[in-house]
Amino acid sequence: MSRLSILFTFISTMLFSSFAYGQNSGWDKLDKQLAEASNDSTRVLAYYKTASEIYRNNPQEAQEIVSKGINMASEKKFSALEIDLLNLQGVIYLKLNKFDESVKTHFNVLKKREERNDKKGVMLSYLNIGNVFNKSYDPDQALKYYQRALDLSKEIHDTRNRANISTNIGNIYAQNALNGENKKDVDHAINYLVKTVEFCKANAPEVDLFNTYILLSYLYLKADKLEWSTYYTDLAIDITTTKKDPVGESYARINRANIYVKEKRFDLAAKEVALIKSVIAKSGFTNLTEDLQGDFDKIAKAIKAQDAHLILSDQDSSDRKFHEDSEVLRVRIREELREKYESDKKELENKNLLLKNANVEREAHWIKLIWLATFFVLLIISVMVLLLIKKNRLLREEKQKVVQQAAEIRHQHEDLVQADRFRSSIFSVVSHDLRSPLSTFQALLAVSKIVDLPADEIKSMLINIGNQVTTASKMLDSLLVWSSQQMANEKLEIQEISPYQIVRECEALFIDRINLKNLSIDVRISPQLTIQSDVKRFEFIIRNIFNNAIKFSFSGKTIIFDQRETDSEVLISITDQGIGMDERKIAALKNMEKQQHSLEGTFEEKGAGIGLMLCHEIANRMGYSITVESSEGFGSTFIVHIPKEHSVPENRMQIND
Repeated sequence: MSRLSILFTFISTMLFSSFAYGQNSGWDKLDKQLAEASNDSTRVLAYYKTASEIYRNNPQEAQEIVSKGINMASEKKFSALEIDLLNLQGVIYLKLNKFDESVKTHFNVLKKREERNDKKGVMLSYLNIGNVFNKSYDPDQALKYYQRALDLSKEIHDTRNRANISTNIGNIYAQNALNGENKKDVDHAINYLVKTVEFCKANAPEVDLFNTYILLSYLYLKADKLEWSTYYTDLAIDITTTKKDPVGESYARINRANIYVKEKRFDLAAKEVALIKSVIAKSGFTNLTEDLQGDFDKIAKAIKAQDAHLILSDQDSSDRKFHEDSEVLRVRIREELREKYESDKKELENKNLLLKNANVEREAHWIKLIWLATFFVLLIISVMVLLLIKKNRLLREEKQKVVQQAAEIRHQHEDLVQADRFRSSIFSVVSHDLRSPLSTFQALLAVSKIVDLPADEIKSMLINIGNQVTTASKMLDSLLVWSSQQMANEKLEIQEISPYQIVRECEALFIDRINLKNLSIDVRISPQLTIQSDVKRFEFIIRNIFNNAIKFSFSGKTIIFDQRETDSEVLISITDQGIGMDERKIAALKNMEKQQHSLEGTFEEKGAGIGLMLCHEIANRMGYSITVESSEGFGSTFIVHIPKEHSVPENRMQIND
């Protein structure tokens, strides 16, 4: 498979040098460009352009031209152009199979590019050195320098050359796989090259994928996957015919002929070989016939013997001899140049160190002077900054005072608006719930003036009026409590209190009503539990919610008082087993401002309608919140949320459906 290896190295060399074909004499082209050049730099550039255009077809002439260009660039001290010319000289040496001269030149270019800290140039030098070792049958060394080039391409984000280098690494894997018998090597090479194709299409679509396609076509042929081999061969031929590249087309068609042999379509294989020879004849690359002669012979031998296996046979004796000779050469070259490169690199590092020390001493004196000047400047600036800071601090303090005053005014306004809305809601309820007993009493007086009512009817009406008056009285008591607090603007008296004790005191207060309904009171609050609260206001909240629980509980049921703690809250819950609330009633509780009247209890008890509103008002003032969970026919649970760290934020009543 040596011919294939040579092809791959040849193609990979072209990856970093894109040149046009030419049939005219290189010297004629050079003379024309020199005549058109306006200065020395363009004249040197003419040598580079001419050599790069003709070296593929006429490497010997290109070598002569590039040597003159190097001399002129060195004379005129065009160091950048000199490096480019030297790099091209190394490429041409490789084309001429002068491996020692090529690798020496590329190591020289590498050193110069490292001195200039030219990372992209260093990357290309690593690539070129890898190509030399690759073509001289030293894949291990080639991989070493390809990997260095790949690392640098990633560092400088050069996706195009990263794609090209990845292709060359795949080339090595492919060579090892094609020259060996290990199926895993073939699979590894295929996987690597397929990933390379995907990377190129996604990140560097401009990269010519011919080399990768032809590699994949030969690998799939090796793996007896002729369908995939045909697929990639066709892709390679399409690229080369479009670009009018007879060299690449010839190598691609060689694999197509191999596929025909593997398929035992020997007549088509013979026709393909004839077509390849025709392409070579038209191109003028006469040396290409010599390069491919080994492949032609193997295909002809396979056709004659009607044996498909002969196309992938081992190297012939001449190839092996070439391989052995080049192996001896590459070992000598590698060791000599590696030692020289490392020695030169160390010498350069020492020179740079001495130069750096001298510069450091020279700069130290200036640094001292600069530090002194900087010190005095900073001192002056510091004084000015301190004065500005002091002035700004005073301004910020004044601004903060104004902002605080504005915030206080805004909060006072919001409190007044909220209080006004709450008062409106309360008096709306009062006007509704007071109207009922008064209307009944008026009706009784009107009827008594017209007719004499029986005593039992009068008694019944008086009992009804009494109940309604009692309800109104309770409402007025609650209203008076709230009004007194509003008028007196009482401050909260926060102290440590026992929720258990408050519940028991309320239980004693409602014992007659509890017994009337035959209710059970289950207090699960720990007697040891204490909270920070205002005792009068907390008792008002518990008493009103307890009263509602009794009012709406069914006879014989249980009212449960329970506790629960979180990281930030103590939760006191009061659960009844009563009539509960549907979604409409729960929605009404969500907006207490729109509550218009109270609901009747299970024994037709009347309510004032403002108890929960006042509970929410008082809870809000203490920084509490009240939530309710309810289901119609199954009762309700009211939960008082008490912060562990006392504060007075703005709260609203929350309703959990």
